[in-house]
Amino acid sequence: MTDARERRPRLWPLALGTFAIGFGSNVVTGLLPSMSTELHVGFADVGRLVSFYGIAYAISTPLVALFGERLPRRALMLTALALFAAASVATALATDYETLSVIRALSAIAAGGFTPTATVLASQLSAPAMRGQALATVFGGLTTATVVAAPAGNILGPAIGYRGVYLMTAGLAVIAFLAVMLLVDRSRLGPVDAPATVSMSPPGVETVAPAGTSVSTPSRSPAAASGRRGLPSPLVALVLLVSMVETIAAFTVQTYASPLLTAISGADGVSLSALLLSYGVAGVLGNIAGGRMADRLGAARTLWLCFFGCTVALVLLPVAGATVLGSAIVFAAWGFLAWAGNAPLQGMLIQLAGRFGQLVVALNSSVIALGIAAGAIIGGAIIGGGAILGVAYWGAAIMGLSLVLVTFVVRSKQLAA
Repeated sequence: MTDARERRPRLWPLALGTFAIGFGSNVVTGLLPSMSTELHVGFADVGRLVSFYGIAYAISTPLVALFGERLPRRALMLTALALFAAASVATALATDYETLSVIRALSAIAAGGFTPTATVLASQLSAPAMRGQALATVFGGLTTATVVAAPAGNILGPAIGYRGVYLMTAGLAVIAFLAVMLLVDRSRLGPVDAPATVSMSPPGVETVAPAGTSVSTPSRSPAAASGRRGLPSPLVALVLLVSMVETIAAFTVQTYASPLLTAISGADGVSLSALLLSYGVAGVLGNIAGGRMADRLGAARTLWLCFFGCTVALVLLPVAGATVLGSAIVFAAWGFLAWAGNAPLQGMLIQLAGRFGQLVVALNSSVIALGIAAGAIIGGAIIGGGAILGVAYWGAAIMGLSLVLVTFVVRSKQLAA
C-alpha cells in the first residue's frame, strides 16, 4: 500500500477544485445588489438564479455520474473544471437575464461532474484510518468557499461588478484545473466505476479501499456482503434521507439567518456581519474536527453527536442569543456541529455504496440541492406568517427528525457506531 504521505498531496488539488466551484456557486448571495443593478432586475429575480442552479445540479449530477462512469476520474474532473471555468466566463459576458439563467444551469452541470468524483477519489486515496480526514480535506475547500463567497461578493461587487467577480471565479477554476493536471497522477487512477476492494479498519467495520491494496478478513455484516457483490447496501436510502432532512433543517434557518439574528439579538451592520462570520469560521473548524472524530469514534456515532448538538443549539438560540455575544456563541456552536457532520455522512455513504460510490455520492449531492430549496421554502413560509423566531424552532424540530433517523442507522449494526 502506498504510504499515506505520498497520497496526501493529491488531496489539495481536489480541495482547490471544490473551493472554486463552491465560490462560484455561493457568491451570488453577496452579489444580489450588483447583479440587480447591472441586469436591471429585482432581487427576487437574482435569487431565482440560485434556484436554477440548484435544480439543474440536483437533476444532472446523478446523470453525469452514470454517463461518465467509463471515464478516468482525472479526465472527468479536468473536463468539469474546464467547463465550469468556461461557464463562469460566459456568466461575466452575458448581456441579459434569460441567457444568464441558462448559463448558471450549465455551470451547475459542470460542478456536478467534479465534486462527487473528488469525494470518492479522496476516500480511495486515503488509508482507512484517515478516511474521515481525507474527506474533510476535500470538503474543506467547499466549506471555506461557503464562508468567504458571500462577504467577498459584498465587497467586490461594488468595486469590480458581478462580471469581474465571475471572471475571478473562472481564474480560480483554471488554477484548480492546472493543479489537478499537474499533481494528480493519471497512472494511479482508474475509471469512475473501477471496483474497490473491501478493507477492515477497525475489525468489523467495512471500508472502501483502492483496488490492489491488501484486504483483511471480510466482515459478515449485510453491508460487507453487499460490498463484496459490488451492490449498495439497502441502508443507503436511509442515509440519503438523513442527508436531505438535515439539509432542510439547516437551510430553514441558514437562508434567513440575517433577519433571524437581528430579531433575536438586535444585531445589524458590523455586528451582524461578525455573527455570520463566526458561523463560517466555526464551520471550517467543524469540518476539520468532524473528519477526525469520524476516524476515532465511527461515522454514525459522530453524526448522531453532531445532530444532537445542532438540535440543542437551535432550541437555545432564541433564548441564549438575546445578546450579540450569546448569539455569537450559540450560532457558532451550531455552525461547528452542522459542518462537522459532512465528512462522516459522506464516509457512511461511500462505505455502504459498494462499487456504486460515484453514483451514490452524486445522489447525495442531488438530495442536498433539493433540501436547500425545501429549507428556503419552509423558512420563507414561516417568516411570511410573521413568526420569525419560529424559524429556529422549526429548524430544531426538523433536525430532531434527522437525529431520530440517524439513531436507526446507528442501531442497524451495518456501520460502526
